[in-house]
Formats: sequence, structure tokens, C-alpha cells
Amino acid sequence: MTSSPQNTPPEELIWLVNHRTRRKILLAIGDAGKISASSLRASLKISTGSLYYNLRQLEPLVAQDGKRNYYLTEAGLAIYKMLREGEGLVLNSYKPSYGRLERIITNIFYPSWVLVPVLEKTAIALMVSALSLLLNAALFINGKVSLMMLHIYHWPRFDLAFTSLSLAATVVAIYLYLSFATQVYEEFRRRRLVGVSQTEGAGSFRTLLTNVLTFGGQYVRAFAAISIGLLPMSIYPFMIFLGRVFGLNLVSQSGSVIPVSLAANVAMVVAQLACFVILTSSVSYIRGIRWHISALISFSLIYISIILQYLVLSLSFPPS
Repeated sequence: MTSSPQNTPPEELIWLVNHRTRRKILLAIGDAGKISASSLRASLKISTGSLYYNLRQLEPLVAQDGKRNYYLTEAGLAIYKMLREGEGLVLNSYKPSYGRLERIITNIFYPSWVLVPVLEKTAIALMVSALSLLLNAALFINGKVSLMMLHIYHWPRFDLAFTSLSLAATVVAIYLYLSFATQVYEEFRRRRLVGVSQTEGAGSFRTLLTNVLTFGGQYVRAFAAISIGLLPMSIYPFMIFLGRVFGLNLVSQSGSVIPVSLAANVAMVVAQLACFVILTSSVSYIRGIRWHISALISFSLIYISIILQYLVLSLSFPPS
């Protein structure tokens, strides 16, 4: 591993450890002086995939000696000392100062205070994600509609298997897309920070593929985050359910494949916005990237859904 601390803005180095797992790794290496990967993993009690993924992101701060033990670079030692002296408060000094309105907006669009407690514990994350998927599946089946990415479809003939499969495929597709997009961004950021040449980066396709498939070793949290993030999409089928219970026509369809009524479109916009907020906050926390980058990646899902919807409608109703 190589580093170029003199060419790296301090706020960029600080941002690398503004993530719980990476901060723990940095502190553990600093406390030990030099430590092997196996000892580091055992002391921190994290998975091998998560350890190596985060060590790779910490390249400007962490290096290996001839015996493959990890130690801190000059930049890493400087940040380690600041963390130990300030107990992590030094991280806040590199964050821009927000006004009251900006803080309110940030808390709305980056509600980590709600999601982190859920994603932090594996058992809780799995339980909440399972309940979210079951609730979504029940409402979509009851409403006889299907979810494909972030859009909902009314097919002429309802098919239970297809509805269930489309929900599962949506979870997998969003998982892979978010993982790939964030991995590409982090690889670009890493290369910019440490100055890795194209030659040095050759042969890393297997590593890239592994990180994409495992969401950088955070696959449980990512699966939970996406399952929870899709929960707002059940607003529309829930309106259908309420309409049947109370005998109301809340989302009249008139035979359309996609929601067309005003109430239906309002429900879809609200649902997509809620999904965007949850996924933005979750991806930022899981991958330790800045929330506005995570927001751009999450927002692109809406555009992908629009393109998919256009293709579906084109195939279902080809122009005459």
C-alpha cells in the first residue's frame, strides 16, 4: 500500500475514518503499533470481508510491512493521535458549520438517528427487514399489483408468483446497483487519494466483483437497509386495501397498467421520496460515504425506474 498524505486534503483523510468500523480499525492498529489481519479481526470481532474492505479504503492511513503486519502511515499516526486526544471530537472540526435550517434539512434527508440503531445490530436488522418484506409482499398481493424497481404496475391478469418474484428481483437489483455504484465511487476516491496508477490497479476485477456481491462485506446491513427502504412503496397498495375495507375508491385505475389517478400519483411521489431518504441515509452509513454522494446514487434509482417503466409500457403497448 502507498500513500501521499502531503497531497491529500486533511478533510478527505478525516472523512475516511468518519465511519465507526474504520475508526475502530485505525485505533486498534495505532494501539498495537503493528498487528496482523487475523489478530485485528479477532480483536474487533468483524467479518473478514468487512475488515479487508475497510482496510482497502484506509490505504492513505494504513500500510503493511514485509511480514504483512499492518501499521499506520505518517498521516494515519497524525489522525490517530487526534482521535485519542480528542476522543473522536476532532472529526467534527472538519465538518462544515450548518445553520439551523440546514441542520433541519440534513436531519430530514439524512435520518441516521433513526436507521443506525436498527442497522447496528445484525439480529435487529434481519428481523426488521424480514417484517418489512413480509408486509410489502402481503400488501402487494392483497392489492394485486407488482413492484418493479420504484414503480408499481397493474397487470391485466394478476399472477401471485410473478408478483412475489418481481418484489424479490427488485430487492436484488437495487442491492447490486447501489453496491456497484458506491464501489465505483469509492474506488475512484481511493485512487485519487493514494495516486494508484492503472498498472497497479490491474487484475482487481475479482476484488471489485467480491466487493459488489458482498456490498463491501456489509451484505446483511445492506439487505436490511434495502428491505426497509422499500417499505414506503407499500403506501399505494395500502390505499387499495383501505379502499376495499371502507368501500372507497381511493386509487381508481380505469384499466391502466400504471397508477394514473391524482391520489395514486401523489402516493407514488411520497413513497419514492421516502425510499430515497431511507436509502440515502442507509448507504451513507453502511459505506461511510458523504450523504450528498449517497443521495445522488439513490436518486438515480428513480430515473432507472422511469426508464424501466417506459420500456415496460413500450413493450406492453407498442406504437401502432
